Order: sequence, then structure tokens, then C-alpha cells
Amino acid sequence: MNAADTALATGFTTLLATAGDTVTFRGASVSAVVNWVPFDEKPFPDSPDFDREATSRVEFVDGAVSPAPRVGEIITQGTKYHRIQSVRFNGLAWLMDCEVTT
Repeated sequence: MNAADTALATGFTTLLATAGDTVTFRGASVSAVVNWVPFDEKPFPDSPDFDREATSRVEFVDGAVSPAPRVGEIITQGTKYHRIQSVRFNGLAWLMDCEVTT
């Protein structure tokens, strides 16, 4: 592992320790970073926004779950349900963009 990878791994571990959340995935508790992603910019900012969907990005450190997360699976955080819309692996963690419902 090179110096940049080591620094990123250390930073992600610190982020999990200080701002991480415990979520439920596949019936097990998993430490995760949950980022509430803002809505996309609307072409006409003064028009009413009828889009009530909330979105999030959830990150699991590599090795926290096996097999890899899949589109359509649910991550539970209290009374919120994050349904996975896309999954990417960045070499350190699984990044899942989710649709959130309560």
C-alpha cells in the first residue's frame, strides 16, 4: 500500500470513529458513513419542487460485508430505509447511492 492509500485508509477509519453511524444491513449491524446528498439543482430555481425523494450515499469499509452490496438491497437506519440505487467500489470502501424512505 502506498502513502496515499495509507492516508486515505486512516482518514476513513477516523471518520467512521468520529462521525460514523450504525446501520442494519442483511440483519447485521454495520458501521457506515451516511451522507445525505442534496437534491440536484433544478433548471428553474423559482419553480416549485414536487420531488419529495430524499437521497443518501452510504459507505461501508471494504470487508465489512460479504458478498458485495447489490442494487435493490435495503439499509436500515432507525426508521429510515435506504434502498440501494447504485454500488461502486473505490478500492477502500463500498459507495452506495440510495433512495431514502421512512
